[in-house]
Amino acid sequence: MTDFSGAKDVVVHGSDAVDVPVLVRGAPDRRPTPHWKTASTPWPSTGTVPPHGWYLVTTTWREILKHAAGVGRDATPWIVTVPQLAFQELLARITPLQAYLTIEGIPEDDQQPGSTGRRLVPSVVHTHGAERSARGAFGYRLGMTMAQWLCCGQMGLPATRHVESWPPAGLPGFDDPKKRLPDLTGRHPHDTRPWWLIEAKAGLKIGLGELSEGMQQLISGSALMGSLPHRLLLTGTSISDQIFMTLDDIPAPWGQGSNGEGSGAIPPTDPSGEDDATEDDDLADDDALLEAALDQLLVYLHLRYGPTTGRQVTPFAAGPRSRRRPTGGSSMLPLEDDPQTRDLRRQLRARSQTTTRDLRQPDIADFITAPIPGTGVRLGMSRQLFAACQQFHNEQVRIVTETPGGLTAARVLQDNLFSTEDDLEAVLRQARGRFRERETAERERIRSKVRNGYNTGAEQDWVQLLGGVEPQVSLEEGGLLEAAGASSYVAIEPTEPLRSAATRRQPR
Repeated sequence: MTDFSGAKDVVVHGSDAVDVPVLVRGAPDRRPTPHWKTASTPWPSTGTVPPHGWYLVTTTWREILKHAAGVGRDATPWIVTVPQLAFQELLARITPLQAYLTIEGIPEDDQQPGSTGRRLVPSVVHTHGAERSARGAFGYRLGMTMAQWLCCGQMGLPATRHVESWPPAGLPGFDDPKKRLPDLTGRHPHDTRPWWLIEAKAGLKIGLGELSEGMQQLISGSALMGSLPHRLLLTGTSISDQIFMTLDDIPAPWGQGSNGEGSGAIPPTDPSGEDDATEDDDLADDDALLEAALDQLLVYLHLRYGPTTGRQVTPFAAGPRSRRRPTGGSSMLPLEDDPQTRDLRRQLRARSQTTTRDLRQPDIADFITAPIPGTGVRLGMSRQLFAACQQFHNEQVRIVTETPGGLTAARVLQDNLFSTEDDLEAVLRQARGRFRERETAERERIRSKVRNGYNTGAEQDWVQLLGGVEPQVSLEEGGLLEAAGASSYVAIEPTEPLRSAATRRQPR
């Protein structure tokens, strides 16, 4: 009989800080068990791929969920006509992680110096309650999320796109359904090989077989890149026992060269090794801003068109101290670690009334935030990024309405009959391809509009950005675990531990 006495009945309690072991190397190899248990070196602030070796990356559950919301296939063109449904796509991306993962403490004898003493593990629902096919689907979602978390959250990539949604530099061939290609692409503003091709693998025990397949997908993608400087990154996320990752920085076979133990990146400017770069620094690059707007488009649509219940403006302290990357490459600062934010909110609560206009001060960051119903997760963004996303969405709507034949999901489904899943996928790829051609052809116009929105957003207030609606200001104390960067925000509700069945009071 299976013993379930050690099953954890809680996802987050008190603190959501966890440690994720990561092995950086140059090629796929066998599953490195049990070496991940001894990882202790903190993740360095290199701003790109670090030297080969084992690292113990300190992060938070809330940051992982934030990256889960941003990774996946581009929702355009279908979402432009039904923006109020954006939160359902966010649900699809976030809830699998909440259902199948949990946090547990590490025995004191096994803890590494300076670690949080907590790790991310599969829950008993995943281990014993999920069918094999369900575990496979979850592996895809987890693999994509952890790849996004590592590349964007820790290595400074502004955003990723699914390669079939917007190929690197508009290169042809990435939408060919017959090719086995990598999952994601992104453009790194601080790497001498700026284009990154990323393949994400995840499963119970990811080993050489699955990773070798991923390497072939990356090589196929590299063949389409021509002379465009690029990196090939293969991430593997193992679920068994504890979540840990491998990152293979594979030498491109088409004359692009090798990582060389971390070389090829623009080094940090601070001789102390501390990274003072912020999201704002990255978003000074027009292409990075455009990609960040796409990365946060679903969040924008939910904030603008989703349920208004719970939508509010959340203030916290602005300035470099609250925007710098606090640990390793992470761009999200837990606000419980920011005493300036606690002091600011205390001062605001002392007033008789606070409106959004009262927050228009240089030392205050005011983000629009809203809950994702049924998840305990709240997402948000700055006025500048909100205005940039607004311009991006407006341009996408214009392209959809001006494209002959239409691009909406409804039109595609009405005009076609499908006998197989492959038939449906082929037609949907065709529709996305038409949209992408227009979007790529008008990239300069779109990029200019998005930059203008970002710049003017600093001068607009939330009443203007929300179409004349005055949102409430949240000054609640406690109750949420919050984190913020220069342009993005995430918060989660901590879960109280549940008593075991044996100790629960029985009804009389």
